[in-house]
Amino acid sequence: MSSARRSLTATFLALLLVGTGVVAVWLVTGSGLFAAAAPSIDGPLPSASEAAAAPGAESALPLAENIQVAQPRDPFAPLTSEPPATTTTLPGQTTTTQAGETTTTEAGATTTTQGFEPEGTRVVLLEIRDEAGVRKAVLTVDGETHVVGVGETFADSFKVVSLAESSGVFLYGDSAFTLSVGQAILK
Repeated sequence: MSSARRSLTATFLALLLVGTGVVAVWLVTGSGLFAAAAPSIDGPLPSASEAAAAPGAESALPLAENIQVAQPRDPFAPLTSEPPATTTTLPGQTTTTQAGETTTTEAGATTTTQGFEPEGTRVVLLEIRDEAGVRKAVLTVDGETHVVGVGETFADSFKVVSLAESSGVFLYGDSAFTLSVGQAILK
């Protein structure tokens, strides 16, 4: 009798565990435990204008319809394109620019420059020399050479603030910059 009783108890416990599992699955996935916390959605969602007209929507941000946040693009396409070839002809000089290369023909001589040519005024500190106990900076501004001392103005917009053995501090308008011998800057 004890073996029959154990079999009956084991069967009862097995059915109880299976029943508990079925009820748990039904509560989680069906209209049981979580359905009470979330409102049911029947039919299509309301449009933006209908949602804005809903009661209690006065404090919500206005919704816009049919907005595309970002334009789709090919991630492998370059962000910039090469400018088209240009040719400039002046008396005695022809300049052709194409794909980062500039070719200038003047008086029978041809000069080819490759790469990017930035715009601006190019300032180069060539040397700092000592003339009669006074330091002087030798600079070129767009190819024009200037020999200037502390406090002097050159090339209309530049001023020497201070000079050391191999560097100097200069002003361009109200913007200060430092150059060492051999360095260049665009302003």
